[in-house]
Amino acid sequence: MTPPSTGESFTTAIERLDRALNRLDTSVRSLSGRLRSSAQIQADSQKLAGDLDRATARADKLDQATDLVSKRIEDAMTSVRSVLEEGESRG
Repeated sequence: MTPPSTGESFTTAIERLDRALNRLDTSVRSLSGRLRSSAQIQADSQKLAGDLDRATARADKLDQATDLVSKRIEDAMTSVRSVLEEGESRG
């Protein structure tokens, strides 16, 4: 068996290098896509966190309003009972 000529070795090395560069390019493109996806997921996560904070604040305000309305209804019922009791005691 004869050793390959220098020209053949050089051509083979260039082909191997070309294949390696293609694999590297593919890997870089894949990584770039994953990084973009990761950045989008992070942005979506931050937006959702903001939405959740606003929804929580709104729920707290609704709870406070519900408590106030409940108290006012209770006060009104107490007043109506008082008026009814006064009417019964007079008549």
